[in-house]
Amino acid sequence: MAFHDQLVTTRDRKHSKDHLFFQLWAQGKLTKKQTAIYCAQHYHYVTEYLNWMAYEASQIPIRDVKAYLFENLGDEENPEDRHLDMLRDYVQATGSSRESVQDSVVLAATEGLQNWGWRLVYQTPWQAALAGMFIGLESQFLDICKKIVPALHEHYGFAAGGRQVRFFEEHVGADEIHGARGFEIVEKYCNTPELQASALKAVEAATIRRWRYMNGIYWFAVHGKEDDTPIL
Repeated sequence: MAFHDQLVTTRDRKHSKDHLFFQLWAQGKLTKKQTAIYCAQHYHYVTEYLNWMAYEASQIPIRDVKAYLFENLGDEENPEDRHLDMLRDYVQATGSSRESVQDSVVLAATEGLQNWGWRLVYQTPWQAALAGMFIGLESQFLDICKKIVPALHEHYGFAAGGRQVRFFEEHVGADEIHGARGFEIVEKYCNTPELQASALKAVEAATIRRWRYMNGIYWFAVHGKEDDTPIL
């Protein structure tokens, strides 16, 4: 199997688009408030993801990789149209305040994903770390948005192209580009059997960590459980 196909297969084995939370969202069975809880955790996760990118951009000596990381960061952190501010627009449209996003509790599984990401960039060869980030994590969001955007229109009453949902709609287009470029970089620079094996391991670990993060969101949003502590 080609390395590209191995990357895709490894990612899709535990792709978060298949998680029960997104199945419920796609069917319109979550409340708007429950979807806002997801957005708050996504904010906490992405805030650290951007820091991982900034760290790798400062460390990687390869010009085209460094340039892509800064370009990606520039898109996300554009002060005139910051992506995380788009996320706040959606949360506000669900009836919660914009401030509730950054002020919300960081769930244990979200913190686990944050901490794992720092171990990834600190302890893994940059080629494999980028595989975990770009393919194991970032490339998943395209398929997630494709799944929930129709539901936002059909079940939740948001107009297509509206400011409230552009965070999800615009990521469909943007992540097509970012995802393709991420694959290109990983395939180009994971150019030994050892690096390819390390990249596949990082992608697998990333999908597992993201799935656990979704478990935490599901239990908190749907059942009100902040952790999985047993109850006598």
